[in-house]
Amino acid sequence: MAVVVPRAVLLAAVASLACLAFAEPPPSERSALLAFLTATPHERRLGWNTSTPACAWVGVTCDAAQSTVVQLRLPGVGLVGAIPPATIGRLPNLQVLSLRSNRIIGGIPDDLLQLSSLRAIFLQNNMISGAIPSGVGKLAALERLVLSHNNLSGPIPFALNSLASLRSLRLEGNRLSGKIPSITNPELKDFNVSVNSLNGSIPQALARFPADSFAGNLQLCGKPLPPCSPFFPSPSPAPGMSPGDEPATVSNKKRKLSGAAIAGIVVGAVVVALLLLAVIVLCARSRRRRGAREGAPKGTSAAAVGQTRGVAPPASGDVTGMTSSSKDDM
Repeated sequence: MAVVVPRAVLLAAVASLACLAFAEPPPSERSALLAFLTATPHERRLGWNTSTPACAWVGVTCDAAQSTVVQLRLPGVGLVGAIPPATIGRLPNLQVLSLRSNRIIGGIPDDLLQLSSLRAIFLQNNMISGAIPSGVGKLAALERLVLSHNNLSGPIPFALNSLASLRSLRLEGNRLSGKIPSITNPELKDFNVSVNSLNGSIPQALARFPADSFAGNLQLCGKPLPPCSPFFPSPSPAPGMSPGDEPATVSNKKRKLSGAAIAGIVVGAVVVALLLLAVIVLCARSRRRRGAREGAPKGTSAAAVGQTRGVAPPASGDVTGMTSSSKDDM
């Protein structure tokens, strides 16, 4: 028995397919993509033009309704130069951004940090420089942040600890410095900060990752790397964490003397020793002089003095006469 499909249903289905075929993101998103491609030199031709729907462009993925751009993937297409501002940041529903393995320079644009729907950022294997902006902590939906093998410098921002959905953080092969913040997110499964210039002790919350995740940082220590010397301070706690909330091992380390205190004690001891040595030397010299004075004769007779000078001593009468003459002159 043949199934009869009402004509109205057929017409509705055809209309829906036609709408999907001609659906397009808003003009603002289309112009944002074209502005990005126009301002960024690229070696490969991507074939973006106004005669084809934006959702059909190379590297562009739209949602099921073809109404908005949700992914922009352009890995290894020869992009050269900085990411122009006010381009990708005008894609409000973007969830995945992948511009890896290109020749992108400059910093991470601030407007990218306003895309609240971003779940993954892949910018590895470029020449991006500057600091990791602390505004990355505003991307509450972010699950993967891969910035490895660039020229990023400065500290790792504490704001990363506020990303509750973060599962992968790859920062290896940069020039990052300072201490590693305590990232306590239990969802973090992939972590790597190797080959940087980080220092200090590894936070206890990150000690569960293998040693390869921290290798290549000459001044980094603590489990899973070799233990720290007393001169390496404990890592700084994450923002909002009071000293009482820190792990027991961290509080125990705080009870130990810091490197500066130990150095001060050593310097003070050396100064006191030098002062004592100086006092001992001065006392020894003083005793020598006093002994020399006491060993010499207390006085010499007039006869000895006269004989020494070759003059005969006066007679007793002469002495008496000189005395009386002196009284007369007075």
